[in-house]
Amino acid sequence: AKGKMQYMMVCIACHQPTGAGLPMVFPPLTKSPYVSGSPERFAAIILKGNAGPFVMDGKTYNNMMPPQEAVLNDEKIAQIMSYVRSTFGNNAPPVKPEVVAAARKKFADRTTPWTQPELDAWKD
Repeated sequence: AKGKMQYMMVCIACHQPTGAGLPMVFPPLTKSPYVSGSPERFAAIILKGNAGPFVMDGKTYNNMMPPQEAVLNDEKIAQIMSYVRSTFGNNAPPVKPEVVAAARKKFADRTTPWTQPELDAWKD
């Protein structure tokens, strides 16, 4: 419930109530490997943002997701991640705040958003 509330306050404008995103602007969270895959990678995306172009299901999205590291604490990010990983056609386990905290520390010096090639080459 807390994750859904946070999603509705922070993520809804771009990713929409259904998680379907906005065509050609913001990619969907529905059945997304970036959502249901590595929790560290998903946390890193939320913390540092990402910049297009981004191709999913043959469709190009070319916008920027702003970093949320200064806006959301680890608990709120974990709540959002857990909500998104269990809805919108995703079926992945919840995420603990410790995972987000570790990603925040690991990538503390990064000053740029992630690109799709970086995210696709991700190794945990």
